[in-house]
Amino acid sequence: MKKMMIMTAVLCSLHTSVFADTNALIEVKLFKDWVIKGECDFGNLAIKNTGTDSIHLAKDPVYFEIGQLKARPLPRDPYADRAQEEHYKVIRWDGEFFNLLPEETHVYEGRKFHLGDYNQYIFSEEMRFTVSVYLGKGFWLDSEPLTVNGVVPDSEEHLGTIDSDMWKLITVTYQNERWLYKTIPSRPIREGKDLCFPICPLSLTNKIRIEPYDNKVLFKIWDGDKTMIYDMYKSILIEGPDENNVLGKWTRERKQKAEADNAEVRRKKAEEEK
Repeated sequence: MKKMMIMTAVLCSLHTSVFADTNALIEVKLFKDWVIKGECDFGNLAIKNTGTDSIHLAKDPVYFEIGQLKARPLPRDPYADRAQEEHYKVIRWDGEFFNLLPEETHVYEGRKFHLGDYNQYIFSEEMRFTVSVYLGKGFWLDSEPLTVNGVVPDSEEHLGTIDSDMWKLITVTYQNERWLYKTIPSRPIREGKDLCFPICPLSLTNKIRIEPYDNKVLFKIWDGDKTMIYDMYKSILIEGPDENNVLGKWTRERKQKAEADNAEVRRKKAEEEK
């Protein structure tokens, strides 16, 4: 299998009088640099507090995605972020937050984030955006710009329809990469194009098979003789080899590094306070 491209973005925060000492470094991981029309790309991120004030983040990754995380197209649409404060107020009211202390890093796990909903873009050969974290009162922490290419796939293969025709599973091949996707049938607002959610990379030549594994919630996937377990509602692999489960592999390794780095930061602070 071709080695997946991993894109990294480094954050330079905005500065305002309200958040004068709030800075962070956002490391963004995308697992391919191309998308098909209607695709919501996915990845994960590590957030390091490089300022002197704590950064307030939602504990639950679902709440974080609802109220704080957003992929923002470039150039900016001045009206695109109008609803963000209301989303943020909802999670502040209903969710639990924690303080990311200076010099410490946080990695969310157990969920993939859709870091680019390309239905909000004019689909084109090149699309630019930032991955941004909202801290309330109009304040954003923005990653450096990322670029993905809009492409027409070389081929698509239908694998099956599940849950009363609500979802379809397909493989998409583009150049030397082959990916498994979940699609949702199109609606008029999407101009006849299905909304597509990438799941994982696949080998180029192996036969792909899928069958229900647990009451239509979990599905077993065969990539040749390799097997994976896919959670349809969480939209993630809960089991699978690292070459397929690229999100799980990166999240596990990056979280381990963050925990080691945080332990060292705390050790140094304890020594300084003696």
